[in-house]
Amino acid sequence: MAARLEKTHRRADGRPWSKRRWWLLAIITAALLAYILLGSQASLFRLHELEEEEKRLHERCAEARKTAAYYRDLLERLDTDDAFLEKLVRERLGLAAEGERVYVIIDKTAEGEGER
Repeated sequence: MAARLEKTHRRADGRPWSKRRWWLLAIITAALLAYILLGSQASLFRLHELEEEEKRLHERCAEARKTAAYYRDLLERLDTDDAFLEKLVRERLGLAAEGERVYVIIDKTAEGEGER
């Protein structure tokens, strides 16, 4: 027997199954790639949006840290600096020490300019 029989898997039309598998693999790969790029929560477009949001949140966090540091310093100063506390009370509440008088000056020229 000089001629050997070759074992091949063929479809009814005579083409081998391996070509059919290659196209199936290509379709599955394309679908998976499209899902990764466009459809999933971890898509490339979504990752870009999340990076931008992370940047904005870092900026807001830095701003909040600055504000917190300002108020911590203000509280420390209010606890330790009596002259600063007295200045704030006089300015914001209009209070006076015992024996002092508070005068309120009304600028009539500023009021008259608004009527014209």
